[in-house]
Amino acid sequence: MIWIVAGLCLLIAPTNAVVLRGGSSALPMNRSEPEMHIPVAVDSQNASDVFTNRPSVTAPPPSMFVAVFTTRSTSVVKRDSIRKLWQEVDAWTGNICTRFVVCNRNDNFEQSLLAEQSTHKDLLFLDCEEGYADGLLTKKVIATMKKYHESSLLSDPCLNRPYFMKVDDDTFVAGHHFRNAVANAANMYGEALYIGVDLPAQPANRNPKSNWYEPLSAWPNNTDYPPAMYGGPGYILGRSMVQRIVAEGIADSNMLWNEDRAVGVWVNTLQTLGVAVNWVHIPGSNGFFWDAPIKTGVWAQYPYVLHHHLSHACILCLVGLDWTNNPAALINPCFQLEPLPE
Repeated sequence: MIWIVAGLCLLIAPTNAVVLRGGSSALPMNRSEPEMHIPVAVDSQNASDVFTNRPSVTAPPPSMFVAVFTTRSTSVVKRDSIRKLWQEVDAWTGNICTRFVVCNRNDNFEQSLLAEQSTHKDLLFLDCEEGYADGLLTKKVIATMKKYHESSLLSDPCLNRPYFMKVDDDTFVAGHHFRNAVANAANMYGEALYIGVDLPAQPANRNPKSNWYEPLSAWPNNTDYPPAMYGGPGYILGRSMVQRIVAEGIADSNMLWNEDRAVGVWVNTLQTLGVAVNWVHIPGSNGFFWDAPIKTGVWAQYPYVLHHHLSHACILCLVGLDWTNNPAALINPCFQLEPLPE
C-alpha cells in the first residue's frame, strides 16, 4: 500500500475505508487543543476519483432520507435557505427527501412551527429534548433513527429509503460533487456504507467544562474512541446498518454524550459483529477555527463537499456558485456574508 502525505494533514482510514482525495478536516486533540493538528494521508491505490474533478454533468443522487437537525428557535428564514440548498443538491429529481428534525415541546415557538409545517410539510416532530450537552443530541439522533427504522412499517415514502443522512442546518453541501460521489459509492457498496468527513480515533475528553466532555459513565473505556465521521457536516449510513443499530439495541446500549463519537462506536460494534462496513471519506470541514477552513479562492479550487458552521446567507451564496458551476467564480464574497463566530 502506497501512502501519500497530503499537505499538513494525515487521514487514518479504518478497515474497508475509501479515502477520497481533495480536502481534509483536521481535529484538535480532545476537541479542546486548537494548536494541535493530526496529520492526514491518502491511499493512492484505493482512493476514489469521484471527488477529484468538478463535473459539468452529474449522476442523479441515490434514494435517500436526509434528517436536517434544527431547533425550535431557528428562524423559518434560515430553514428556507436550507430548503433551497437541498433542492439544488437533489437537482429536483425527488431522490432526496429532506425533513427538519424538531423536538416536541409546548413553548412560544409552537404556533409558528405548526404554521411552517402547514406550508411546507417537511418538519419531523419527535419526542426528544433540544440541546447538545448531557447526551441530548445523541438521544435526538437515536429518536430519528428509530423513526427511520419504523418507516418501513409505516410505509412513509420520505423516510422509507435505502440511505439515511444526518446533517446540521448550518452545513453547505456541494451538490455536483455530492451527487456523483454518493451515487458511485452506493453503486459500488450497496447499503454497507458509512460516508462522511473523517473524525480520527482519539482519547475521550474528560474535562467537565468542555463542550465535548465525555463522562466515564457514558464511555468508561480507557482506550481511544474508534474512528468516526463528524456530526455537524453530516454522515450517511445504509438502511440495513441503521436497522441493526436500532433493532439490536446497539444505540441504546452505547449512549455516549458526543453524538458523532456515539455513531462511530455503533458502527464499530457492527464491525465486531461481522458486518463489512465500507467507509467513504468526504472532503469537508467542521468550520471551526482549529480546522483552518478555506474561505478564499476560486470555485474550481474550493475543496469541500460538506462545509459546516456557516450562516444561511453564506450557504445561499455557495448554492448559487454550485448551481452555475463557474470554475473562475470567487468564493470570498460568500464567506463575508454574516460570518459566524469561530
